[in-house]
Amino acid sequence: LRRLNVLERDERSLNDRIAALERARREAEARGAASATGAITTGDLGGLDWPVQGRVIYEFGTSVGPNNTRIPWHGIGIAAPVGTPVRAVAAGTVSLAGPLGTYLTSVLVDHGGGYYTFYAYLDDAAVRTGDRVTAGQLIGHVGGASSDQGAHLHFEIRGQGGIALDPLNWLKKRR
Repeated sequence: LRRLNVLERDERSLNDRIAALERARREAEARGAASATGAITTGDLGGLDWPVQGRVIYEFGTSVGPNNTRIPWHGIGIAAPVGTPVRAVAAGTVSLAGPLGTYLTSVLVDHGGGYYTFYAYLDDAAVRTGDRVTAGQLIGHVGGASSDQGAHLHFEIRGQGGIALDPLNWLKKRR
């Protein structure tokens, strides 16, 4: 339960960051600032490249943990060896690059239009807050070896209002 409470705290911190970005986006729109189309749109459903190659070890949604606890996954876990390059799935601006509690080293990218991607359990971040990134650009390397799931990338896509979206609906289907 303690670990779940810590995870919930870190999830709130991520949600607060995204909510602040969303407030700023909406205020800019209300002031009449030109709203450019984001780098991610619903037209990208099923078309984004994977941030890292590997086996999906947990899927989006709620799973049952020890002692019948409920574990909400707002993204997917992709197993890969420590040090494997992690790449941005679309162009955007880095809003966070650094430690975020139990998520360890993390990168949050604002793609515009209310879409965000979140990359966690990184060994390092190859970008800094404020950097512009392009699709396919290196943003860090897989870490997380000390996590319960072993070395992996935790990857999320958030839509307008910070709503968690199932990344498997957005990533290219594997053959």
